[in-house]
Order: sequence, then structure tokens, then C-alpha cells
Amino acid sequence: MPDTMFFSLLLNIGLLVLIATLLTKIPIVRSMLLYDKNSVGCTVTLAAIFGLVSIISTYTGVHEQGAIVNTRVIGVLAAGLLGGPWVGMGAALIGGLHRYFFDIGGFTAVSCAVSTLMEGLAGCIFSRRFKGGKIDSTGIFLLTAIVETGQMAIILLISRPFPAAVQLVKVIAFPMIIMNALGMIIFLGTFNMVFMEEDSQFAEKMRLALGIVEQSLPHLRKGLYSTEDMEAAAEIIYRSTSCAAILITDTRKILAMKSDAGLCALKGDSILAPILDSLNGRNSTIYDYAEKDDPFYPILKNHMIVAAPLIEMDHLIGSLTMVVKKHWHSSRSDLSFASELARLFSTQLELSYLEYQKKLRRKAEFKALQSQVNPHFLYNALNTISYVSRENSDRARELLRSLSTYYRQTLENDQYMLNLHTELYHISSYLDLEKARFEEKLCVEINIEEDLNCMVPAFILQPLVENAVRYGADQMGNRLVSIKAHADSDWIEIAVSDNGTGFPQEILTRLYAGQSYGGVGLENVHKRLMSIYGQDHGLHIQSSENGSKVYFLIPAAVSESRYVEELAATTYSKNKGMEESS
Repeated sequence: MPDTMFFSLLLNIGLLVLIATLLTKIPIVRSMLLYDKNSVGCTVTLAAIFGLVSIISTYTGVHEQGAIVNTRVIGVLAAGLLGGPWVGMGAALIGGLHRYFFDIGGFTAVSCAVSTLMEGLAGCIFSRRFKGGKIDSTGIFLLTAIVETGQMAIILLISRPFPAAVQLVKVIAFPMIIMNALGMIIFLGTFNMVFMEEDSQFAEKMRLALGIVEQSLPHLRKGLYSTEDMEAAAEIIYRSTSCAAILITDTRKILAMKSDAGLCALKGDSILAPILDSLNGRNSTIYDYAEKDDPFYPILKNHMIVAAPLIEMDHLIGSLTMVVKKHWHSSRSDLSFASELARLFSTQLELSYLEYQKKLRRKAEFKALQSQVNPHFLYNALNTISYVSRENSDRARELLRSLSTYYRQTLENDQYMLNLHTELYHISSYLDLEKARFEEKLCVEINIEEDLNCMVPAFILQPLVENAVRYGADQMGNRLVSIKAHADSDWIEIAVSDNGTGFPQEILTRLYAGQSYGGVGLENVHKRLMSIYGQDHGLHIQSSENGSKVYFLIPAAVSESRYVEELAATTYSKNKGMEESS
């Protein structure tokens, strides 16, 4: 008979392990166990599930001398250990009531119902220690054995006649104590596999995401401005994952795409608008179904789209979109992976933004300094002053002061943003020298609206004015340079015009495409403006054979947070330079 009990209990344990395995495949159960959710709904659900496990154990038990030899303790005790006090007592109440009504008036009906409640209470008491990792397999074995010993004691105390209770305990005590203790270790071990599997998947996803970001770092340092770098980043993600397609977009167009040969529907930009619309809430989105008339249908027929936002300085700048093959199982891991990868990309893009600002500042300062100390410019200025000094010593002294002020302003200015009038004052020193050089052939007009007061990036106007003076001559050699600024709604337009022969079309094409054309001044100004005020607010150039107008728009009120960001970038650059020099 004991052999039969051992075999029956072993079969019951196997059944419970099968049930536990099935439960771990249910997403809601996995989520509740993994993240210890304490809502009323989750508590009731878990209590019902484990209560049902105890009921199944009662039904599959073996009848012996008026009692049922079963594994009910496993479901009830596990409910308390895994789910906490409320789940444990809920499952115990369900299992205990069922045991009582299953065999009303039976020899052990009351004692087994009471012992079931006691087992649930034990799980509740030791739940915190178990979740804190302070109870190992040996502890679980001993706890279950002690609880089962308590059940035997309750049978002796409650069940009557007493001799029959003693005889029953002699027969069932050892098999139930040993097999249930071993079964509890196996049952909890099955649930523990959920945590191990989840940790393993998370670690693997993070390892993959960090590996992709590490490979992509050289290509993210320029932000989203370089098409070649974005294509290289998309290639890295595509090569490192099993995705059918990878798309990197800004808020207007697809910047880079790598896909399988069969995904021709991705070629157009029609896919972009719905993806970006879904990202306005800053949350990752899954598309897995579309009607036949939907533009997504050719893709979503066999694939699903996972789109994650790219955020820079709290602004949506684009998306990282993955197209993956549809599977029968859940796609939450794909959503989590895309979200984490996009978050890591966004962090790197923000760091690249600050680094990019620092580099542009250094380039602008270097360009300004370079133009100041340009041998030809210095030679022309000194030659002009020498010529003027023969005829008008007072004017020569004024020009020397202008030259001195010109250098001092460039070398000593350490501010990133300047008032527009301060920027114009800096330019006036340069224009004084150029007027003395070209005399009546250079005419400068400055037209600034009254009470116009705004902040502009330092050295943002000087390259434009220099360009107009240097190349803005008509066929007779006359130069008319106009500097204007006026407010239009929430924006201020600042323009520099000349009467020259216009820009070559090749320069304009390459400038707007983000390609180098051999110059430095206009290119730096264009990129600085876009990096500060957005991609739509770079330089705008109107060019014809009768002259050119170069203008840009800036906000009438500079954002304080944006100014702080720029100031932080400048401070970092300055401190870094001090560290390198020391």
C-alpha cells in the first residue's frame, strides 16, 4: 500500500508540474508573479488559480481509510509563498472549503479543511522571507515537511474515533511528508524558471542592444544629419537582428532603410506619416493588422511593425522602426527591445547634440579668428591704414582702434548667445576697416526695427557680412551690403543682402543637402542654426544675377531651457579645454 501511495503522489506531483509549466506560459500570470502586482484583480486571479490547483490535487488524490492522500498542500503553500498573504489565504480558503464540501461528514473532512487553512497561513508567514531569497531548497523542504507534520497533528486532534485517526496517520504520514516536501521544491522550481528565463531574455536583449549601440556610436555622433551614417547604423541593426527591415526616420522623411528584397511596399514615404502620428505620445507602437485598403496591408499581411520614438532634448526628432516576421507567440519582447534600443539611441543623440554644439562653437571661433588673422586681410587693413595716415592722421587712429577692437572682440568673447545689437556692434569694427579700404565702392545699410531686442548665436552674422563684402560686387566693382532685421509674429527675420552676381547653383544644392562645398563660413552658420532652432530654420538664400539675400529666422523669445543647454555645452567645452591644456 505505501508503494501505491508513493506512486500516486508522484503522478500528482507530475501533474502539478505540468500545470505550473502551463501557467508560466500565460502572459498575465507571468506578469503578476514577476512584478508582484498588488491590485485587487491580480490578487483575486492568483488566489483563484492556486485554489483551483488545490482542488485538482484533491480530485486526483487516493482514498485511504476514509481520507484522501493528496498534494493539496503544494498549491496552497505555494500560493502564500509566491503571491503573498492575500493570495495565500484566498487559495487556502478555496481549497479548504472545497475539501470540506467534497466529503461532508467524512472522517477527515473537518481536519483536512482546517489543515488547509493552516498551510495557507504558513505560506503567508514565510512569504516575505521567501521572496527575499532567504529560504533555499532545504528550507522549502523543511517548511513543507513541518506543515505536513502539522496536518497529521490536526488529524489526530480533530478526527474521531481516535484509534482510526492514529492508524490513518501511521499509514499516510511518511509518504505525504516526504513526497509533498519534494514536490514543493519541484513545483516552485518550475515557477523559478520563469524568473530565470525572463532575466536571461532581458540580459540577452540588453547585451544585443548595447552591442548595437556600441557599433553605432561612430555613426550617431553627427546626429541625424548624415545620411551615410544613418544608413550605416540601420545596416548594423539589420545585421545584428532577425528583423525583416529597419527604418530610421526624422520627422519628415525616411533617412535610412535596410530591408529584405520582398518588402517593396516600404520604399515610399507613405509609411512615414502614420508611424510618426502614433509616436506623438512618446510611446512605442505595434502595428500588426490592417484592412485591405490600408497602405500598411501589404506589409502587415505577414509582418508587424514596431515603431519607437527618438527623443532629443525632450523633442521628438524621429523614429526607429523595425519590421519583424509575424509569429504565433507574443510580440512584447520585440516592443521592449525596440523601446530600449531607441532610448539608448536617443541618449547618444543627446550627447552627440551637446558635442556637436561644442565642435560647431570651436569651428565658428576658429573661422572667425582665422578670418581676423588672415594674412591678406591683415595686410589689406594695415596697408589701408598706412595710406590713410598720410592724408588724415585722425582717421588713421580711428582705423587702428577699429582693428584693435576687432581682434579684442574675437579673442575675448566667451559667450555663446549675444544680443543682436552687440553682434552688430562687433561687425561694425570689421565694416569700418572695409569701408576705408573700398571707400565709395562699399556702401553699407543697416536697418533694424526700433525696440527689436533678441538673442543670436555669437559670430552668426559676421560670416554672412564677410561673404557679402568679399563676393557681393557688381560688374563695376561696387558693393552694396544691407543688414536688416524685422519681427514677424513669433519669429524675427535677419537678412544680409548684396548686389553681386549671385551664388553658383552647385553651392546652394550642396549646402541644402548637407554636403561640403569647399567653403566653411556659410556651412557652419547653416548647421549651427539648424542644431539650435530646428531643421527648418537654417539659412535661406535667394540668389539671382542682380544680387543675393541670405536670411534666417529665430524665435522672438529664446527658450530659457534651450539657452541653458547651450550654456552648458559651452561651459563643458571651456572646462575640457582647460583640462587638456593643464
